[in-house]
Amino acid sequence: MRTLLGVLVVAVCLAPVAGAAPVASGAGPGPSDASATASSSTTEAVTITVSVVDADGQAVGGANVTVAYGDETKTGETFANGKAFFDVPEGADVSVDVSAPDLALNRPKTVSNVDAETTVNVTMYPAATALVTVRTPSGQAVEGAQVRLRKTGAVLTSVSGETASNGTFVASNVERGNYTATVTADGYYSTASSFVVSNRAGKTVTLEPGTVAVEFATVDGHFANDRPVTATVELYDGDQFVSNISTGESGLRTVSLDVNTQYRVVVKKNGYQRESQVLSVSESDVSVQYAINRTPSLSVTAANTQVVTGQTVRVSVADEYDEAVSNVSVRVGGESVAETDAAGEAVVPIETAGTVEIVATKGDLSASTTVEGVSPSTEPATTAATATTAGTTSGTTAATTSATPTPENELDGLPTPGFGGLAGLLAVALSVVVLVRRRK
Repeated sequence: MRTLLGVLVVAVCLAPVAGAAPVASGAGPGPSDASATASSSTTEAVTITVSVVDADGQAVGGANVTVAYGDETKTGETFANGKAFFDVPEGADVSVDVSAPDLALNRPKTVSNVDAETTVNVTMYPAATALVTVRTPSGQAVEGAQVRLRKTGAVLTSVSGETASNGTFVASNVERGNYTATVTADGYYSTASSFVVSNRAGKTVTLEPGTVAVEFATVDGHFANDRPVTATVELYDGDQFVSNISTGESGLRTVSLDVNTQYRVVVKKNGYQRESQVLSVSESDVSVQYAINRTPSLSVTAANTQVVTGQTVRVSVADEYDEAVSNVSVRVGGESVAETDAAGEAVVPIETAGTVEIVATKGDLSASTTVEGVSPSTEPATTAATATTAGTTSGTTAATTSATPTPENELDGLPTPGFGGLAGLLAVALSVVVLVRRRK
């Protein structure tokens, strides 16, 4: 009797445990992925519920469930009642994907900021295969066309991909139902077609080719008023060269380009930095502007080409737009001797004779000019030589002056010859005699 009573007590104690659904950090009572990564977060864990049903609302047991949050994933299976339980950090953003035989789920379900009351409801539909074939008006297959399938009522694209070389895109294991297929390809107008996907369903879509007008404008980006510049515009489709155009003096050029095509645009001009951008051409005419800037540079100019040693010379530093550059280090003989002011000017001392190189540097840019340093010792020598020459000239002039006095008397308008003393008197007397004879 006592033995029977003990057995009954044990049975009563174990009954609640046997009737409860177990809760595991990995999943429900079904097999779980041994490689599942446990959360190492110190955030408090909460248990969320994943409930999986089919299109008729019937619970789906044995479905494989993958729960992802942050860098962590956990996997498991649903109970016969279609439910599975997972411990995740409170407040996490969770993505839930489910797979089951003969059923499909186009997109994982996502839930943000989960807590202990969170239930993720997942509805699965019978699996089917959708085929979309894309062709040109002449019946040729279009390879690489972008196909996006959206199930009616879905907010986001359900499935997407590209057509193969035969022009067909195959979407396997998608939910049965009504779909819209949107197809886009380089050089063709996009189109959308609706069709029903049941078991294995196909849809053929025809694309029409087209072009639009694209106006290119090239300007100098340095100026606020967008000054046009003549530039070369190169167009590439991927790595394949398409064409190049010149914008001319107006900085404008209009060309026809394929619709729904992405081009790589390279703008070039001598003396300017190269500009490279991506241009996505849609199905409407468009104008695009590209600003290019001159290649950064410095130039330095000295006010004088010759400078007496021990004196200074003023230099001016300008950029590629001939605008003054301040805070430029000016060096002579590798030594910093000055820095430009707000006007881009600096006073540089010249200490040595001969060719002196003046180098202006700012960042990675530098420029140089040269002046001739002239020794001051050469100036007095030249002056002395000049003085000697002047003295010699002066002495010669004085001697000539004393030897040849300026005539002071005139006779009948005739000047007195420049003879001295007796010779002068004889000359005067002779002149009088000649004059008297002529009067007779």
